[in-house]
Amino acid sequence: MIEVELGVERGIRHMDVQRATGTPGGRRLRALRERAGKTQLWVEAEAELGTGYLQRIESGRVAQPERATLERILAALGARYSERREVMERFGYTVPTPLPDEDDIAWACAVSHDELHGVPFPAYVLDCRTRLLAWNRYVPHLFGLSPRDPQLGGLARRPILAAWLDPTSPLARLVVEPDAFFPALIRATRAETEFMQGEPWYAEMMRELQELPRFRHYWELVEREPQTASAARTLVPVRLAVPGAGTLSFRLASERFIRDARFRLIHFIPFDVATMRQCEVWAAAD
Repeated sequence: MIEVELGVERGIRHMDVQRATGTPGGRRLRALRERAGKTQLWVEAEAELGTGYLQRIESGRVAQPERATLERILAALGARYSERREVMERFGYTVPTPLPDEDDIAWACAVSHDELHGVPFPAYVLDCRTRLLAWNRYVPHLFGLSPRDPQLGGLARRPILAAWLDPTSPLARLVVEPDAFFPALIRATRAETEFMQGEPWYAEMMRELQELPRFRHYWELVEREPQTASAARTLVPVRLAVPGAGTLSFRLASERFIRDARFRLIHFIPFDVATMRQCEVWAAAD
């Protein structure tokens, strides 16, 4: 009898602790709401929930809310893709990775504007399909194109990976050391898109890229490489023969957006003094 009473008491204490600390999903949802500066009552009204229901989710008293309920809460909070994915997965729901829509793209361009234009070297924004969405004033100079061209020589909204690997593209002709740059670029892209490789749009992207002989060649080379113990580095070396500037050396650094990992900011970081000086010349010209 005493053992039964002790077991009941431990069970009650466990439930009290769970209610105090919440579930992983509930804690993440609370943190997201607090960062957005919203009260539980406000979110409940926006998501059409009963009063007190969000508090029960956050505290763990509702351990498995319905998927549609979570979607309404996340929509009320204005959560972006990565935030939605993290919350939903912590409640046990799988989340697909669709291509960004026009609203997502507009958000990505707006939120990255200051960082994109605040660096003293070329930088641009890509989505998960490697489409070129936005760039700063240095990129047209780097590509040998007119700074006043709003479509950047037809590259805007096009997959930049295909442009680098298509011999007829103006970008491919800039690459000084293709046998070093293209495998590194493919490794980095594979690492960046690893969690998206089951999506239909990814299979379509690969079919299009496989039509490029140069892509097939370097892809097969990378496929035959032995597996490494560490993750692939996203710092890619590249030397470009830039019209009017000579050969410039950069390291390409890729940074995923915190709130939506379908977008990346690519920095062309100057790697030698000559390249740094050329970036200064471009800045003075603009």
